[in-house]
Amino acid sequence: MPVYSVIGVLIAGVGVFVAMHWWAEGALEASEAIILAFVFAGIVIGLFSARNIIQFFVALIPLAAASGYAIFYWKMGSWRAYYKSRCLDLEAAILADPQNLAAREFLADALYALGDLDRANDEIQAAVDLGAGMECQHKLGKWSKERYLRDTTNPVCRWCGTENQPSTRICSRCGADLPYDNPFTRWLVGGRWARARYYLIFISAIAVVVTSWLLLGFIFSVVALLFCLLAVVGWSLISSARSR
Repeated sequence: MPVYSVIGVLIAGVGVFVAMHWWAEGALEASEAIILAFVFAGIVIGLFSARNIIQFFVALIPLAAASGYAIFYWKMGSWRAYYKSRCLDLEAAILADPQNLAAREFLADALYALGDLDRANDEIQAAVDLGAGMECQHKLGKWSKERYLRDTTNPVCRWCGTENQPSTRICSRCGADLPYDNPFTRWLVGGRWARARYYLIFISAIAVVVTSWLLLGFIFSVVALLFCLLAVVGWSLISSARSR
């Protein structure tokens, strides 16, 4: 068994270096790389340190899910790294020629593709102020409205896009049900660090299950696992309801 533990530590070390490599390329934020490295390392060490088949599968199932997600995120990260590199080149072009309208428009598009709506809106606003054409003005109006709807605390209809009064549950224009929203749900699913909060919830769930197993036994750990799964399902429903 100690030999398998050493193998687990070595594989965990490789996972940590891969996460740091993705961070160095710009595919991951620093916080995301740290969280991913700790989660992957902990699960791999637990997998190779398992003493029976139940412990083995308890570590194998989340490891398989995390590996699939890591491969998917690596592809997404490569795409993000391309846009980040493009942003650096365009920012250098703008620094050399502040009147470069094409560079500002392309920079705004790249920032919007990265999800940085605030900077994209500022760049397209600067391009419009410098005399950009109708296409930039259309983007400015669209992105300004999108930023306003993102930041407003009033419920917005997912079907017709109408902003309604606070505490309203039915759209005043089309009669559709409005998504439920409050400060907690906005903190949970919105903003720049939403993905990091998802990782923290995942780590907390693992900690609760492992602690329940060690202190209370296998049956109670299953109960804790079921409650954690219900919490994840609830989080997903809240996230999907707000994003539609």
